[in-house]
Amino acid sequence: MRIRIAGTEFSIKNKSFEIYVQGCNRACSGCHNPEAQPFDGGKAVDIHEFLKEQYERTSLFQDMVQNIYVSGGDLLCQTRSIAEEFSREVNNFWSDKYKWLFTGCKTEDLPDWVWDYYDIVKTGTYMAGLRQEGVFPASSNQELIFNSNPTAFVADGILDKFDKTEFKGNKRWSDVRTKV
Repeated sequence: MRIRIAGTEFSIKNKSFEIYVQGCNRACSGCHNPEAQPFDGGKAVDIHEFLKEQYERTSLFQDMVQNIYVSGGDLLCQTRSIAEEFSREVNNFWSDKYKWLFTGCKTEDLPDWVWDYYDIVKTGTYMAGLRQEGVFPASSNQELIFNSNPTAFVADGILDKFDKTEFKGNKRWSDVRTKV
């Protein structure tokens, strides 16, 4: 199965390896990655082979990488079969890392299968009129949803860069199952 990829990068600041999927139909004004919106952009790759190559690449920096970010574009704007296969492969290759999905999908519209593969999901389209200066997520309508108790992420230092006040604009900073 194939997917289009806009690019990848390492982030020392976020202790992450970031994969940018090509294609998004949400058309957010002020989009962070407008070049990743066209579905015909980027490079078409075989999902398994591409992720295998990226896994081998990241293994050189095993101690640095704690997080795998899937961003874009938007993975959930791809066909379900492609999005789910990509997510399954990401989870298989990086089973020992925190997997993040960045999507413009509304929280209530997330497909159930997402929770089989991701630890943290950022939901909601970017809205320039609701921009939060210097905080994450970038606009106050967006939410961070945790697939397990967020205290585990705090204990592992994953959320060290955030002050809890940075989450004040969100409707929830929660565990999807227990609503902390």
